[in-house]
Amino acid sequence: MAEGAAGGGHNASDRTSPDPDLVEYVVINLPDLSSSASVAQALRSLVESSRIRILDLVGVVTDSQGRYTVAEPELVSALSDLRRVDGEVGGLLSDDDIALACRALRSGSSALILVAEDLWAQELADAARAGGGQIVGGERIPRHRLEQAARAREGGRHEGGGG
Repeated sequence: MAEGAAGGGHNASDRTSPDPDLVEYVVINLPDLSSSASVAQALRSLVESSRIRILDLVGVVTDSQGRYTVAEPELVSALSDLRRVDGEVGGLLSDDDIALACRALRSGSSALILVAEDLWAQELADAARAGGGQIVGGERIPRHRLEQAARAREGGRHEGGGG
């Protein structure tokens, strides 16, 4: 999403800056921000188990015309579990990033926009660099594509008689 995270190599012992090969963003759609307590608990668990590091997090609320308002996490009572999570959050998501993410939302809904470092993948990134390579991309596969592929596999098993 925001520029700032791009750059050169990463020293595994330097935990003050994120590994630029392991940063991703996730948009979590919710009916309203007061519904985000379970998401906050899950994020806290992921941080405490060293699977992710939260780099930026904002809440957004859209109105019936699709306009959005940003809500800082510390002002959302349902995110109170995150107040006990160590780390500095903020500064990566630009206004343009937030506007782009909000295009995926239905009018009248809310979302959390998360930028996180995938600490679980550090060993994989280090191994790729040790072999002269680098993690250069990735993408979430939309739910409807997975469901479509599952239906196609099921149809093929019934038609072909095998698996």
